[in-house]
Order: sequence, then structure tokens, then C-alpha cells
Amino acid sequence: MNQMPGTVRSVRAVLLGVGTVSVIAALGFVVAAATLETGALGVIIVGLFLIAALLLGMFASAAIVIASKSTGGGQGVRIGAVAIGSLLTLGSVIGLLVHSGAWGVGVAAGLYVTVLSTGDTSRDWFDRPRQ
Repeated sequence: MNQMPGTVRSVRAVLLGVGTVSVIAALGFVVAAATLETGALGVIIVGLFLIAALLLGMFASAAIVIASKSTGGGQGVRIGAVAIGSLLTLGSVIGLLVHSGAWGVGVAAGLYVTVLSTGDTSRDWFDRPRQ
């Protein structure tokens, strides 16, 4: 198998999209923290915003790195894609239950990445010998 299968390419595209949206969300938290009026609990809220931005930034960088390594990576890249998809699904299900239906997009994207990364075609792509 010399050409990357379509399933792996689509997982790669979804991971890049997830990484981009996560960067934008992290920047939103940073802007919210920078413009918040600090009062009695303001410092704590600013700290929580910055922690959320840090976690989203780490998630975004992991998704982008996994996507970039998928052209020639090994089993670690596939396992990383499954982990990113599972975390995205879990976080989005929680958001869907407590916030709004818009989180359904995250659930769908997370399940898409997880299911396609565990498929036979993806497994064959990542199991192939490396040059």
C-alpha cells in the first residue's frame, strides 16, 4: 500500500479541523481572561479561563501533530488519533448533556475519528513497514 487510504486522509482532515477550532476556542478564552473585570472572584475566573485555554491549546497541538504524522507514522500515531477522537467524543458528550445541541458536531467528529482510526484499512496503513 503506497498511497494513503481515503479513510486515513479524511481522519487527517478532521483532526486538522478539530485542531484549528481548538486553537480558536483557546484564543477566545485568552481574550475573555484579558478583558474580564476583576472583582471579588475575578482572579479565580481569570485563572480558570487561562487553564481552559492551556488545555485547549494542548489538545489542539496534539491533534495537529497527529494529523501531520499520519502520512508516515506507526502504531503510535494511530493510537494517538484514537485517543484524540475518544477525548473529543467524551468532552462533547458532556457539553451536549449540560449545555446545548451544538456539541453534537464534536460528538460526530470524535466518533468519526475513533471509528475510522480503528478500521482495517487504517490499521493496514499504519502497520506497513517503514523505509
